[in-house]
Amino acid sequence: MRSCCKQVKDFLEFGKHLHGEIKRFYDRANEETGSERIRMLLDYLSRHEQHLEESLARFEKGSRSGILNTWLEYPPDLDVEAVIGKHNLGEINSSEALISIAMDFDDTLVALYREVSAKVDEPKLKEVFLNLLALEEKEKIQVLRAAMSFQDM
Repeated sequence: MRSCCKQVKDFLEFGKHLHGEIKRFYDRANEETGSERIRMLLDYLSRHEQHLEESLARFEKGSRSGILNTWLEYPPDLDVEAVIGKHNLGEINSSEALISIAMDFDDTLVALYREVSAKVDEPKLKEVFLNLLALEEKEKIQVLRAAMSFQDM
């Protein structure tokens, strides 16, 4: 999905779509695992991704259309299938492996929002991407803390 320019709303759509696909990845993994501990962590991660997808939808709904329709001359690679395809369900053989996959998924949006916020000059647009970056970083820390508490069980 690489092209010359993207609108701000394209980044939000990518984020929502990615969170939805990650949720489905966790749900499929949950169907295949035999470990109760991994199942509980997958349930948590799935709910967390759904929450993030809904948060981005609310963020989009609360944003002005002028901001959302702004074109950015920044050609990011927004390929959800490539992000999800980096991992397969067979990799989830321990809670540590699952946490590593979850952190990699989170890093995708953190890196994207960080990169775009650094390249955007217009203050209101920069603020949008810095807010998205802050949301993803906060949620990444929350997932890491929750995952660690699952390991302590």
